[in-house]
Amino acid sequence: MAMTAPAGKQNPYDINVNNKKCRRCSYCVQICPAKAIKVEKGGFRVIPERCVLCGRCIRACPQQALSYHGGIPRVKEFFAEGRKTIACLDPSFPVERGLGTARQIVTALKEVGFTEVWEGAFGAELVSQIYYRMLRDEVIRPLISSFCPVIVFYIQKYYPHLIPNLAPVVSPMIAVGRVARQVKGPDWKVVYISPCLARMGEIVAPEVAGAIDEVITFVDARKLIEEAGIDKNELSDTEFDGPKPYQGRIIPVIGGLYRNVGPSFDVLTDEISVIGGYRRTIGALQQLAEGSIQAKFLDFVFCYGCVDGPFAERDLSILARRQIIAQYTKTEMTKQDIVGVMAELDRFKEVDLGRTFRNMEQKLPAPTEDEIRAVLKEIGKLPPNRNLDCRACGYPSCRDKAIAVAQGIARVEYCLPYLLERSKKIYQQLEKSHRELQLSHNELEQAHAQLIRTEKLASIGQLAAGVAHEINNPLGTITIYAHLMQKSLEPDDPRKEDMALIISEANRAKEIVQGLLSFARETKLRASEVSVNDVLEDVLDLVVNQSLFHNIKIKKSLDPDLPTIIADEAQLKQVFLNIILNAAQAMEGSGKLSIGTSNDRKQVKVRIQDTGPGIPPEVMGNLFTPFVTTKEKGTGLGLAISYGIVERHEGKIDVETEMGKGSTFTISLPIGASGDGEKDGAEVKQLLVKNTKIGRGNYE
Repeated sequence: MAMTAPAGKQNPYDINVNNKKCRRCSYCVQICPAKAIKVEKGGFRVIPERCVLCGRCIRACPQQALSYHGGIPRVKEFFAEGRKTIACLDPSFPVERGLGTARQIVTALKEVGFTEVWEGAFGAELVSQIYYRMLRDEVIRPLISSFCPVIVFYIQKYYPHLIPNLAPVVSPMIAVGRVARQVKGPDWKVVYISPCLARMGEIVAPEVAGAIDEVITFVDARKLIEEAGIDKNELSDTEFDGPKPYQGRIIPVIGGLYRNVGPSFDVLTDEISVIGGYRRTIGALQQLAEGSIQAKFLDFVFCYGCVDGPFAERDLSILARRQIIAQYTKTEMTKQDIVGVMAELDRFKEVDLGRTFRNMEQKLPAPTEDEIRAVLKEIGKLPPNRNLDCRACGYPSCRDKAIAVAQGIARVEYCLPYLLERSKKIYQQLEKSHRELQLSHNELEQAHAQLIRTEKLASIGQLAAGVAHEINNPLGTITIYAHLMQKSLEPDDPRKEDMALIISEANRAKEIVQGLLSFARETKLRASEVSVNDVLEDVLDLVVNQSLFHNIKIKKSLDPDLPTIIADEAQLKQVFLNIILNAAQAMEGSGKLSIGTSNDRKQVKVRIQDTGPGIPPEVMGNLFTPFVTTKEKGTGLGLAISYGIVERHEGKIDVETEMGKGSTFTISLPIGASGDGEKDGAEVKQLLVKNTKIGRGNYE
């Protein structure tokens, strides 16, 4: 039959980037295997021609700024038009616990509007037979399975000379679609439900178009069921329609295709290689292209099996998901008669399962060495001594970044050290202008400090956004497996203490990352009328009963006529608590703590003085810099966060210290809308409505 692309199909290559949500962390650039994300002046953009639809950028974006065109609107059109529609479930569907049990999913999909529900694994049974016959014969070159559409797209676009190595066989999805066409005819619609974004691109490939009308993800399927108000707990079981698969249900796990082909080939002879995971797979493709790999059959899958697809349910570990598929396969196989299965397969032996592949090569211009060095020179990264390879831009090295800039897919300014150098030059120009204008020494110092503070916020903000995801994931894995190992040990096993230490240190590292994010983030202010005296009293009530304060004499001198201010009470409590605790720790739980408030013209001042050892000169210059601390186990983030909070209130913190005698912190906060304290409640409320900002924070 003639295979044509479905009419009205949206371009599946259009992955959108919402640059209003994007925080420019460059993480998507770093993980994209195809260099398909272009950095433009207005933000980031996915290049459709280069994209292989692996979906990693959508899944990994911490801001959820990337999205895809789902097939839900077109599926709803099928229902509205009364078209008989088959839902073919990808073999990985048993891991979708949020949809219910296997046969509850059938019931739910039929209630949504599907006429029949098939197991897509039947397509795996058919293509496995083709692979078996191919591998039984002599193979003149390494044969690559065409099962995974991401691998197929990657070869077509980036290793077209490997196209002859691709098995000329359709994927299980296309196979089951062609079976549905033969059984039901052209009037029925066929929708494939998958965890894989690349399936959307596959169904409109000219070589196989027409077998499947639409692809939706399991996420889309959940939306359809939720919109219909269906409760999975109230669903009965309904049997699947269509031809029944057998061992093909194991196909979603790594090695599933090889297992379904049969045990005729021994992996010890190096005839068979099964590789999963994008780093290993892309590396193996490169080695194959270079001639470093020799094998009869290469089963490559971009993810760790379809159970690890970008839109698969991720509540369980990959190991647990594999076990679910294995158990489902075993259970269903025991219910079936192998003779009946073979008869069903023989019924469709005439279905065309062959396909061809086209060259879709995507070549970027190869810059000259002079062009590369020109970019490196512009960003100050000429090797061998200037290149940093910090990866903040998303590229593995400064040279890769320079090549991308020369190729037109990256921009020079998306380089953190380069931006900092530019900031220094701006500062130098500002300093020169200040001298020419004969600014006072104090004003120049304030401008200098503010510029440095801005640079630090900008750099830490980018770094925090870029690395938090990478750090928290391995920390979570360390914590989970440490807990599991700890539980598996006997109560008297001495290694339990080691496991406890690992868990404690991992949690501490996680708190440090969270503190860094808190420092860098622009937190909104929840402004209201606040009595600074009351806030201080609340903070003291929290700490006085702690053992650290038992030998500390607290002297309060609070101005009873202190006016109220407009501020965020919770954040002010955090500031005062940080400074008071620091003072107590500096005095090592013994000494005198003096706390006073005063009204200085248009400002409320809070003075916190301790009798500790004072702050060393080498620490004073970087007192509010993250990670600067004199404590053995301190993170150095408390004062940095406090500084940011006071700054957002348009206030300031001054510090005076004398070695051996103690330190004094003075927090100055503008009285703002409260004026001299004489405005009534209605006027203050009106001002709260009118004003929208305090410094860089917002009213809510």
